[in-house]
Amino acid sequence: MNVQYFADFKIGGQEIAGIFDTGSFELLVRSTRCDHCAHPTPPYDHEKSSTYVENGTMTQHVFGSGPCRSVLGFETVTVGPLEAKKQAFWEIVAHRISVLDTAKFAAIVGIGPNFAYGNKQDTLLMSYGIDEFSVCLQKPRGSPGYLTWGPDENLQKSEVATAQVHGKHHWATRLHNVSFGRTNPNQTLAQMPCGGTGCSAIIDSGTSLIAAPGVALMQLSQQIPPIKEDCSNLHELPSLNFVIDGHNFELPPQAYVMRITGALMEANDIWDILFFKPKIRKLDMCMPAFMQMDMMSAQGPIWILGMPFFRYYHTTFDRTRQAMHFAVAGPDCEPKPFKSNHSQSLITFSSRDSDPLDVEIDALVPPTLSGMIDYPYDNNGELDL
Repeated sequence: MNVQYFADFKIGGQEIAGIFDTGSFELLVRSTRCDHCAHPTPPYDHEKSSTYVENGTMTQHVFGSGPCRSVLGFETVTVGPLEAKKQAFWEIVAHRISVLDTAKFAAIVGIGPNFAYGNKQDTLLMSYGIDEFSVCLQKPRGSPGYLTWGPDENLQKSEVATAQVHGKHHWATRLHNVSFGRTNPNQTLAQMPCGGTGCSAIIDSGTSLIAAPGVALMQLSQQIPPIKEDCSNLHELPSLNFVIDGHNFELPPQAYVMRITGALMEANDIWDILFFKPKIRKLDMCMPAFMQMDMMSAQGPIWILGMPFFRYYHTTFDRTRQAMHFAVAGPDCEPKPFKSNHSQSLITFSSRDSDPLDVEIDALVPPTLSGMIDYPYDNNGELDL
């Protein structure tokens, strides 16, 4: 449905579909222990495994879409030829996350750069010895995405834009000067979203849209002309421009405009976190693909650059150098050289991907961030990146 990218892996010999999520750390699996859960895809069953090791520690994860309770255990987890024995994972025993009731996936596979808050159990990346991996999503609707484990042999480091990761727990970097189209010369940087002292951007493969503070989205709403419900003026809309750690980036209109399809009266909690709320919910209605998320860090207000970003930028996550490398995504997700003027070359409006993305509203995946502490009560309201 263009907003859930998942891959099969095995846990305890059982094949499970999971989202590989750069915005979280732990491995969470929908489990048969969850008596009241809906199971649209097969859940994990520890009674069918000969390698399961019980721990019994209970915790509550708080995600952008709701809380869930889970129990810690250890299992053999394989992804292709990669295998980790006695890998820490969490079985979901109760949740209030509506998307899980209909999702095509049964697990969230955290591939954040480090440990979770207060957790010293090795993450899956650590267990596999993976220090570098890449994510890219193809542009045409219904097309696949790619997760490349290890260095990408097609990637030339001299042809990428590199951003330093300033988060201890998250793939977070600095974000400045977000605007639609050309900046108004009478508009000072301090009045622009992330002008002045800047913001912090988390590059998150597990979030369906772009999430930003409400104040910033209010500022952006004054810069963009109305989007016609039938998308007929998509070619007239400006690009979304922003600066990541000193490098200029651009997303065309088809990246930040979505066309709502599917059931309209379901998943009210998802409608609630959209910023550009329509007055009337209709099928095949176009609107900006932004979620509202008001969270602060010591490095400034937090933005989440989700799946729309990965359709245009092949992103490499480098744990060793604590950096992210960005290349322009080619038609088949191959990395192309990053250039400041790439808007005139590889990110132009083309007939191949000129339509907006079709999105089923109840399939959207909100930010998960750190499963343990999305709402940091003991840190002055700031997320410890």
